[in-house]
Amino acid sequence: MDACASYAYGETEDYAVVINNNTPQDCMGMNNGPALPGTSCNDANADTGNDTWNANCSCLGQLLDCAGTPGGTAVAGTPCDDGNANTAGDAYDNSCACVGVAYDCQGFPGGNAQPGTACDDGNAATGDDTWSANCICDGLLIDCMGNVGGSTLPGTACDDGNPLSGGDAYDANCQCIGSFPVDCAGVPNGPAQPGNPCDDGDSSTGNDAYSANCVCVGEAYDCAGNPGGDQLPGTTCDDGNPESINDVFTANCACLGELSSDCAGVPGGSAQPGTACDDGDTFTGNDMYNAFCECIGELIDCEGVAGGFELPGAPCNDGEPDTGNDLYTLGCTCEGQPYDCEGTPGGTSIIGSTCDDGSVQTSNDVYTANCVCAGTLPSDCEGVVGGPAQPGTSCDDGDENTGNDVFSANCACAGELIDCEGTIGGAALPGSACDDGDDCTVSDVFDGSCTCAGTILQISMIAGDALVYTGTTNTYSINPVPGATGYSWTLPNGWSSNSTTDFVLIAQAGTSVGAVSLCVDVQVGNCVLNTCLPVNVELSTGMNAGANTSERWFTVLPNPSNGLFQFIPAGDQGAMNVTVYDATGRTVKAAFQVAGKRTVTIDLDQVDAGTYYLMATRDEEQRIVPVVVVR
Repeated sequence: MDACASYAYGETEDYAVVINNNTPQDCMGMNNGPALPGTSCNDANADTGNDTWNANCSCLGQLLDCAGTPGGTAVAGTPCDDGNANTAGDAYDNSCACVGVAYDCQGFPGGNAQPGTACDDGNAATGDDTWSANCICDGLLIDCMGNVGGSTLPGTACDDGNPLSGGDAYDANCQCIGSFPVDCAGVPNGPAQPGNPCDDGDSSTGNDAYSANCVCVGEAYDCAGNPGGDQLPGTTCDDGNPESINDVFTANCACLGELSSDCAGVPGGSAQPGTACDDGDTFTGNDMYNAFCECIGELIDCEGVAGGFELPGAPCNDGEPDTGNDLYTLGCTCEGQPYDCEGTPGGTSIIGSTCDDGSVQTSNDVYTANCVCAGTLPSDCEGVVGGPAQPGTSCDDGDENTGNDVFSANCACAGELIDCEGTIGGAALPGSACDDGDDCTVSDVFDGSCTCAGTILQISMIAGDALVYTGTTNTYSINPVPGATGYSWTLPNGWSSNSTTDFVLIAQAGTSVGAVSLCVDVQVGNCVLNTCLPVNVELSTGMNAGANTSERWFTVLPNPSNGLFQFIPAGDQGAMNVTVYDATGRTVKAAFQVAGKRTVTIDLDQVDAGTYYLMATRDEEQRIVPVVVVR
């Protein structure tokens, strides 16, 4: 190419080259040295890499990125992985530290649910809930006085207001309950104490327990099956149908709402969810429209109850003592499986089946007709070769207290004990329950002589004034008797009262003076308990009529009332424990304490109309007034 010509492509260069006799030097000043431009060098900078000589013999390198790569892309602000699973959004900072944002205790990066902040542990029994250092939401227990973190916890001492109980303490439900020397079942020092589980016989309640006054009471199941729960009939719910409104639990705990057009397509019609229909199935009953207008009934169980639980496969009782695992069949027949010789219903250890009697001297071990595992000995239990006195055969152990005597596998002749009812191998042994035929005893058991005897029911002394004046009104009472079915007071001649069938008697003395006797009979089943109190009646002069009047502790207003009463202490004379009973002595308002001059509202809105008795106890003294509920 002509360097001086013009071209449409290519390149023209013009060099001035000086040729002399000097020796070439490299970038380090070395003659013919290797440190030429483009070769590696060391710029003495620890923050660079890939150092090379440039055309001007300057040693320059590329900056190292945060990963240590010369000229790399891992620079500040680019993503990285800090190796911590508890962080998110990891990135290099200006110091090349790989840093992420920590998740909070609810899993949100940088969220507010940090340790030490408030949360909700979902436990209604705690308060002041906070996240712990380990992100556990924990609160402090609310004690029985309602104080968060308080010390009045279950197990601490209290006063249940019942002078007959002792060892009063808060139970797991924060009820102040004591124990009785004779428990709620009438057993001395027995386990049926207030606060302990019982069975109120009502399948619609749970968490049944004895109250402070020995009444077995449970909490009603709500529509979610929780005893004492708040999802009750009439409360709001969600039936799952977006077209319905006003969804509530019905009396049968079905969650149903109202449709603008009913299940028959009629606007504002009456064929609403929850109303009766006919599903055409003879095996169902209580047919109703559900929330989506499907007509569905409940299966009729083996007892003929629509929606009942006695369905095929459900437990039952065939009345046969020799069977177990009784179940309803597909044809609704109650059938059980016979017990085998090991007591297993439907087991394989039946009479005639093989077993092991534990003796190496026997052979052909099988269960005998009495379910004794026995084999055959070459010489029988009486030493006779091939003799009939083999294990499992009858013998006589010489004990008149046993029966069904047989030889054991070891040739020991032994029988089964004859129980207190004469049954061989029976369960009516000394210490077991029985019935002595006396309604005035409880906890009947057989003693060592097979005599059936129980603990005699007790009745307290009559509490009240032994000195009264003619024409005055006086109050008497006895301690409520557990299980009592009736009270009957016998008044002295000339006395009158409107409450002779309650455990509390309010009577007006007559006009006759002198010594009289006031008595009460308590009916417990067919047993009648009786106690009397000698009373001396003196003539009222008008001046001494007030001498017998007890100090007034309080006033109850209004009385009668529709159920709301005001309990007004007469003065600041010490704390009182207040309980309200019905006429038979059953508690209708659990004991509570009133101290100082504070007026307390007593709500009896849930009880039926009638007369009840308010008992205040202080320093082992009592005051009783009748309160009347009217509707």
